[in-house]
Amino acid sequence: MRLAVLPVLLCAAAVVAHAGTAPNLARNGRSAHVNYMTECQGCHLPDGSGQKGSVPSMKGELHRFLAVEGGREFLVQVPGSANSKLSDADLAALLNWLLPKMGGITADGFKPYTAEEVALYRAQRLVDVTGTRAALVAKFAQPETSSITR
Repeated sequence: MRLAVLPVLLCAAAVVAHAGTAPNLARNGRSAHVNYMTECQGCHLPDGSGQKGSVPSMKGELHRFLAVEGGREFLVQVPGSANSKLSDADLAALLNWLLPKMGGITADGFKPYTAEEVALYRAQRLVDVTGTRAALVAKFAQPETSSITR
């Protein structure tokens, strides 16, 4: 009987040991990368370069929104984020994965989004997405008034 239990215990130990090395999964069971592929990549493309004239590039630019007042909120409030079927926690995880991925900051170079913060920003709908984005981009050229850790 004791010999029969040994394989079960070894399998259980292997599962527990592997759990620490498994990639971080969102609450929906997918990684942030998979959520990007299903929720963002259709318009922003696999590399984040967007579609000239209709979908803005995120590549090398996304982090700049964190350095201007209102930019952090904007990244949650754009229609693709605000209207996503992702939970607040999953959207926070996606943004926390995406910002370093698109360049300009390191994973420890900004304050991570939280589910509570995402819920707060999602509740405040943008009226003029294009105008808001243009105003934020205009601030990029001005001397920094805040830090990326905002």
